[in-house]
Amino acid sequence: MRNKIVFGLTFIVAYGIQVAHAAMLGAPEIIMLLVAGLVFFGFFGGIFMLIYFLIKKNQTTSSNPAPNTVAINFAPPLTYPNSTIEETTDKKEIGKGNVRIALPQQHEIRYVGIEEIVRCEADNNYTNFFFNDGDQLLISKSLKEYSDLLKPHGFVRAHQSHLVNPKFVKSWLKEDGGTLLMDSGDKIPVSKPNRELVKEVLGK
Repeated sequence: MRNKIVFGLTFIVAYGIQVAHAAMLGAPEIIMLLVAGLVFFGFFGGIFMLIYFLIKKNQTTSSNPAPNTVAINFAPPLTYPNSTIEETTDKKEIGKGNVRIALPQQHEIRYVGIEEIVRCEADNNYTNFFFNDGDQLLISKSLKEYSDLLKPHGFVRAHQSHLVNPKFVKSWLKEDGGTLLMDSGDKIPVSKPNRELVKEVLGK
């Protein structure tokens, strides 16, 4: 700030001398010219300094709040993961490998794991279930219902009357147009429309 004032005064004096020299003024005129310049500079310089100090004071007040002022930080609320949703998802993922289905019978409802089912065979409007432990159940529902239920879990419709679990297929026999030999020794015919699909599921 001090440098600006000195620069302004120097500028006024130099400018006054130059004007006086150009106009060939005498000493009294030069003095009056310098005084007028100083008055002009002092008036507008005073206004400028007043504005400058007011702005400076306002900035100082803003950066240093009053002692009784309480600063409030409106920070957004913290979000926490929903543990209930995560736990539910984990339980579903854990249960994917051990899905069970209900097989209703006359006196009970049997719950079996899908991985235990070797194959299903249609018997008119009934479905015969064959399990990997050698057990067998006859259920009073059509094979189509269980086909729609089990296909998403990898089961394949080898024939109109047969739905098989590929995990228990031992080999493909090239007889009668295609026959599946199960681990249990059972032979399951493969219908012509389903051959390519069955081969694709088994990996050809």
